[in-house]
Amino acid sequence: MAISIGENNVFLLNTKNCSYSFSVDQEGLLRHLYWGARIDTIEDFKNEPYVWEQGFHPLNDVKREECSSFGTMRFKETSFKVTYADGVRDFRYRYVGHTIENGELTVLLEDMVYPLQMHLHYKVYEDVDIIEKRRTVKNCGNEVISVERLHSGECSLPGAGWNLKNFNGMWNSDFDAYEQRIMGGKTVLESLRGTTGHVANPSFILYQNAGETYGEVYYGALAWSGNFKIVLEQTPYEYLNILAGMSDTDFEWRLTGGATLETPALYLGYSPDGFDRMSNAMGEFSRRYVMPKPMAAKPLSVLYNSWEATYFDVNEQAQVQLIEKAAQIGVELFVMDDGWFGQRSDDHAGLGDWRVNAVKFPNGLAPLTEKLKSYGMQFGLWIEPEMVNHDSELYRAHSDWVYHYASRPVMEGRYQYMLDLTRQDVQQYIIGEIDQLLTENDISYIKWDMNRGLSEVASAMLDRSEFKSIWYRHTKGFYHIIQSLRALHPEVEWEACASGGGRVDYGAMQYFEEFWPSDNTDPLDRLSIQEGYSYLYPIKYMRAWVTDSGNNGKRAMPLLFRLHCSMCGALGIGLNLNECKEEEFELLEKYVGLYKEIRSIIQFGQLHRLASLPMDGLQAVQYENGKESVLFAFLDHPSRWRTAFTIRPRGLDAKTCYRVEIEGQQQQKYSGAFLMNSGLTITLNHDYASCMVRLLPES
Repeated sequence: MAISIGENNVFLLNTKNCSYSFSVDQEGLLRHLYWGARIDTIEDFKNEPYVWEQGFHPLNDVKREECSSFGTMRFKETSFKVTYADGVRDFRYRYVGHTIENGELTVLLEDMVYPLQMHLHYKVYEDVDIIEKRRTVKNCGNEVISVERLHSGECSLPGAGWNLKNFNGMWNSDFDAYEQRIMGGKTVLESLRGTTGHVANPSFILYQNAGETYGEVYYGALAWSGNFKIVLEQTPYEYLNILAGMSDTDFEWRLTGGATLETPALYLGYSPDGFDRMSNAMGEFSRRYVMPKPMAAKPLSVLYNSWEATYFDVNEQAQVQLIEKAAQIGVELFVMDDGWFGQRSDDHAGLGDWRVNAVKFPNGLAPLTEKLKSYGMQFGLWIEPEMVNHDSELYRAHSDWVYHYASRPVMEGRYQYMLDLTRQDVQQYIIGEIDQLLTENDISYIKWDMNRGLSEVASAMLDRSEFKSIWYRHTKGFYHIIQSLRALHPEVEWEACASGGGRVDYGAMQYFEEFWPSDNTDPLDRLSIQEGYSYLYPIKYMRAWVTDSGNNGKRAMPLLFRLHCSMCGALGIGLNLNECKEEEFELLEKYVGLYKEIRSIIQFGQLHRLASLPMDGLQAVQYENGKESVLFAFLDHPSRWRTAFTIRPRGLDAKTCYRVEIEGQQQQKYSGAFLMNSGLTITLNHDYASCMVRLLPES
């Protein structure tokens, strides 16, 4: 059974390969018992014996808890903080009971004096080794209760010396993976930008001795697109305390009588076989349980984005020319980026005015959509609906619709202000404008961008006592807008972008079909960005563009290298087709066609990171569906005359014979056992060399 309850209120949650256990102890508190490889016998889990206590080391600090509260002789980081109307500031709870409905376990805790309940929710995804945790707090009385911290979940790992993997990036340097040893004290991952951000990702990967294919790995990902906080506290009591949820920095929620506050979900996973199994479990979990239907089961189209060809200088004639050239190379979805709306000639004006610019497009968008139909292609647009420019019709009409302090000038970020998404009139305006745009035009795709963080976090519609709730309300407002638009236009495909990968999280994944992981399209940089992204996020959601080379600060690299890099995700073309030579058109057409043949393997298959720059001298990645495999290998530059590299693929059938094709040229045939154990030798002999290898089973 996925959920079992034993004697003395011992709870055991089992997935295919993992167990998670906690219990109610002698004091009525929830104690975390175990998280790791599967254990079937619930009788093995006993309430831990009474632990020692000393004045400076109180009992509740020594315990590994499942739900800890600020105060009550707890000096460790806690997952809940509350203030009652009379000034009491702790939650002294006792276990009341539990229910199991529709496969979800809910454990009920109540304060012993005050009318406050905490509901702990657990859901088990057996087939993919994921356990979901979230919480709901309810005010059962009449007086206001202030919630100052409410994490989604708390758990722990025994011992010390844990290693953390996360991503410390910035714009154009997204998913810069790093590792650190947690030796003592608190390690905090946090965003205070009002959105996910680039500096850290709302996730964690913990291990002591693990690699791609070996060792135990514990991981978690938060389904939240706002301020988050993950605290990893190495206690002196030989355990690592793990807390994750909404950030409590500048947070307060005034819980009125009868009201509830619910956290986002925290997804926890365990891999007994290293990072490879972790990544593929999260990919499978995403596709089955998180991604919106029906697109979760459909491969993403080959996309062309006209940004680098035109920048803001968009007009009907130029776009029609690009459409004709995009059709020539086999593009399926044509996207017009920034510059099509309002008085938008640069990034200083027009945001908020989501009407087609009549000078640039005197006939509206119909000529573009009709031309695309004639080629069997679809049409998409770029928008940034959460923002407004000072120079816009919207701001001139509704300057109070932005976050601001009455006595201070509003600070600009990227020449724009953030709209107050806590206001219903602002939400309805955005929904109405984008709904009208989609209703009046044949649009199949929207790229939703977001290019600044929140500042002056105050609203004209809220009492100042509510200002600390804005961070939460803003994220909920964002979800409401995209959810409403999806309901109105279920056929539209939505891409999440926030200056690149600033909104890559499992909360946004529920409302979007794909992510733009970085504005940096330099292929060598992209290899490490895409590798970092791939640890916890699905390849199907990873848009990757082939862009121009040798300008805009990019290194000059062969077109084939750029194509191979972008084929490792959901392929997009972003280069200026007006400047392409004939041989480049031919290469683009050839590899767009090849990608269509293999994209189901790449977007839905198992992922294996085989080698990584700079550690291995090259980067190699494999995608396989249990039958066929596709491999890509990349070399930065030859080192000390080394040009031959041996790659050992995974996931093959040992007894099957595979035909090896390198760039479409048939090589020798090998058994799966030989390829996985002895390896496949490839030759890369110049700067920015790359190759695509297909392993095709012989019938």
